[in-house]
Amino acid sequence: MAEAGEPLTAHLARLAPDTAAWRTGPPADTAERLLLAAHYALTTPLDAPLPTGPRVSTSAARSRSTTTGPDTTAHQQPVPAQPAAPAHHRQTAPAPRQGRGR
Repeated sequence: MAEAGEPLTAHLARLAPDTAAWRTGPPADTAERLLLAAHYALTTPLDAPLPTGPRVSTSAARSRSTTTGPDTTAHQQPVPAQPAAPAHHRQTAPAPRQGRGR
């Protein structure tokens, strides 16, 4: 930040007020809240308010969504004609060589 001309002290000063969100909550979670608040203070522009909760990536949330929409029925896999072999019947090692032995 210093090399980019960003005022590091101005970013971190936003953690100092007695009303800072990281100050409220159970004492056992203080370190986690302070770490998250420091991250937000350093990554949020000075002219924007600090987030009070976790940031959510909408594109990541959509990519991990388990809900199905009306258009997902066309993308379903066909049902196989025969069931797969039970696990104890599957071959897990190469087959022995066929042919003349020594």
